[in-house]
Amino acid sequence: MKDRLFEAQKLMFAASAVVFCISYSMSLAQTPPRRAEQDGQALIALENEWLSSEHNTAKLEKILASDFVHPVVTGDFLTKEQHIHYSSEYLSPASLKKHFSDLQVRLYGDVGIVNGVVVTTDDKGQEVNKTVFTDVFVCRDGRWQAINAQENEVKKVPGPNAPGS
Repeated sequence: MKDRLFEAQKLMFAASAVVFCISYSMSLAQTPPRRAEQDGQALIALENEWLSSEHNTAKLEKILASDFVHPVVTGDFLTKEQHIHYSSEYLSPASLKKHFSDLQVRLYGDVGIVNGVVVTTDDKGQEVNKTVFTDVFVCRDGRWQAINAQENEVKKVPGPNAPGS
């Protein structure tokens, strides 16, 4: 009887050890929880990378998700491939520089929305264009990627109480 009890105890110990090892290894394999502040900084860094490499095919491949969509003024919805092709074919003049103003990041779990303004200046630093934009990102497999981008040229609307006046 003592032998059976001893065998049962050994079996229980072995089973407990296996469960512990599996639980421990699973906890190590999990990605650490993300924090809103870090996610916001990551999205701002990604936006800056995107702006500085808007004609770099390899970087765009990394930044844009496979299901990326870019609605454009013609009424078309560009896919990732179409967006990259257009960006690499139609380069901005080298004398123009772009920077952000008014960047705002909002986070909703694995979704991030960035709104802002891209200001384009000439080689003398004079503003030549402004574009307001909304980019939507999703965090998949531990990294952020753009799934949607849309922008509109900023225009002054006439009138004393018009937005932007």
